[in-house]
Amino acid sequence: MADELFKVERHGAYATFTLNRPEKRNSLNEPMLKALDEAVASVEHDKGIRAVILRGNGRGFCSGIDLAEAERLEGGHNPVSLERIFKRLEHLPVPTIAAVQGAALAGGCELALHCDLRVAADDLRMGMTVARVGLVVPYNFIRKLIEIIGAANTSQILYTAEPVDAQRALQMGMVHEVVPAAKLDEAAIAWAEKVAGNAPLSLRTMKKSMRRSLDESNDAWHEDIIEMSRMVRSSKDAKEGIRAFLEKRKPVWQAE
Repeated sequence: MADELFKVERHGAYATFTLNRPEKRNSLNEPMLKALDEAVASVEHDKGIRAVILRGNGRGFCSGIDLAEAERLEGGHNPVSLERIFKRLEHLPVPTIAAVQGAALAGGCELALHCDLRVAADDLRMGMTVARVGLVVPYNFIRKLIEIIGAANTSQILYTAEPVDAQRALQMGMVHEVVPAAKLDEAAIAWAEKVAGNAPLSLRTMKKSMRRSLDESNDAWHEDIIEMSRMVRSSKDAKEGIRAFLEKRKPVWQAE
């Protein structure tokens, strides 16, 4: 595992996963995604682990996909790899707790939402900013937003592309608790210890029951939306949006 980018630590009955790329706001690149996948795999069948904390080192939780590497990476903006890894995290047999601070944007927002519980620092900025660079949120990720915060709040998050602060995120149900930034790790550990103190068979069965009921109730045909998303990701506007972001200028949209 890429220890310099991602850390896995075990603390008795719970484990901590740490995104460790603070100089890049913990943006997700190929090695980090691979390390996250390996970390989830490492505890999937470990019956000694009853909870997992997911956190980001530094000032921000995760700013999403690293746009500087998007052109190089195969499927850098294709949601397939992200969806697979995030779904694996979501279906981890034990409860997961995201400790979010600073920027939790785009893929970073979804990474937190794919955890079961979220505790936030009071400096949080959380949202889906992909429309600013001409990209789209994958169907399953939109479904995740609706599942957690409802259609009305999802509309605000997607269409304005404006992050919300910690208190608004709490009102929306995006996070469960807001604490001072200096207390974030302490609060996340308290949640993990509380969860891990409960009966492991009960936890695993209740989580599996919840995920099955939610997944099956939201099963709908969406191949046409996937195809539309592919077209958007390969559009001139998407290429312009990424270039403009990297060049720190306002994009010029052409709707093509």
